[in-house]
Amino acid sequence: MKKNISTAALALALAAMPGLVQASCGSDEDYGAYIRQIEGGGKGYDATNPGSSATGAYQFLIGTLKELGYVQHYSGPASSYFGGSSWNDVVWTGKDGINSRAEFMASQGAQDRAFAEFTQRNLQAVAGNWTPGETVNGIQMTSGGVAAATHMLGVGGFRQWAASGFSASGLDPKIAAAHGWSPEQYNKHLMNRVAKDGCMDPNDITIGNDAIAELPEIFLMPFTAKPGKPVIIPGRIASVL
Repeated sequence: MKKNISTAALALALAAMPGLVQASCGSDEDYGAYIRQIEGGGKGYDATNPGSSATGAYQFLIGTLKELGYVQHYSGPASSYFGGSSWNDVVWTGKDGINSRAEFMASQGAQDRAFAEFTQRNLQAVAGNWTPGETVNGIQMTSGGVAAATHMLGVGGFRQWAASGFSASGLDPKIAAAHGWSPEQYNKHLMNRVAKDGCMDPNDITIGNDAIAELPEIFLMPFTAKPGKPVIIPGRIASVL
């Protein structure tokens, strides 16, 4: 029978497992900062991957950006949808004021907002595939750890991994090979993510200063304004008397 374990017990269990990192309980690093480090390698919001279409601090693929509403259409070859792409065949929607890959990489706010939405979508999609507090190889499963693993695997990949009991048999050997790993090494990497992010809150994501904000009410025309004669004053907006 599985049971919850305390933070102290979790730390001891991690320390006893070679190759697994210790959970970052008590760290002042937020969830977004952690994912930026492991995905973008700490290279910043303009990070790219020459071997795929992965873009920005969180390494979003063209397909992911389409799912999140930033990309409307991609007419390039299917092999480039997730792999290397010139991005010439991408049609952007204008969401968050973004109309090109360059603009997306230049906007910390847009990337953070996309990441926050992506994280919550993933957690909702895999909610029925894991149990909070259950332990796997001595590692406690938490929303932070699950979010980090799903960020890498995708929803479908996480569900398959969970169905296998979070073992190497539930991982795609071709994807593992693409990373230069065996399925067993891939599994260890994922468990490292679960352990490292186990004490972090996936809701703790700092949004960049250039995030798009809603238009303040002060700029909206009042619907109860009394009718009157508009007066045009040079250099000013028309007022009503």
